[in-house]
Amino acid sequence: MSTVANPYASPQTSDLDTGLDHQQVSPKFFAFDGRLGRMRFVTYGFLGAFLLMAIGGIAAAILVPINLTLGLIVNGITVVFSVVFGLSVYIRRLHDLGRSGWWSLLMFVPLLNFILIIYLLFFPGTDGINSFGPRVTRNSTGVIVAFVLSIVLGIAYIGTIFAVAIPAYQEYVERAQQAG
Repeated sequence: MSTVANPYASPQTSDLDTGLDHQQVSPKFFAFDGRLGRMRFVTYGFLGAFLLMAIGGIAAAILVPINLTLGLIVNGITVVFSVVFGLSVYIRRLHDLGRSGWWSLLMFVPLLNFILIIYLLFFPGTDGINSFGPRVTRNSTGVIVAFVLSIVLGIAYIGTIFAVAIPAYQEYVERAQQAG
């Protein structure tokens, strides 16, 4: 009698080995299922935010002078799309860590959102298959270049904000001191 036909065969038989422990899938850019590694989490988050800010900014600059209501509607749609995209990235990163996507709601709780970000950025995902699917493929050269680009753009963005905000604040303080 063969082991395939034997209902009393042990689970360690070779015919039951599926080999799925080493299976990997390519992540989708916009999805709520599957997993997402740390580097893609940062890359998708930064570049998605920059892209949506650029679209929202250009739409506001063009539409608000023409029609305020239409400009606000387009800007509102951009914000809603940005929140949905951000939640999809957080949910997939939590899936990589073996956690439920419901943990992403902690992003709306002050102080816990900071702890969640640290957890998502610095803790490695589970090896092999977890309950949310197989591991994602290794990062390609394009993902690594996009990661470096997103870090550089993030630093440049923060530097630009400081370059504008600090002189404006100093000018405000001088005017307040002269008035008082």
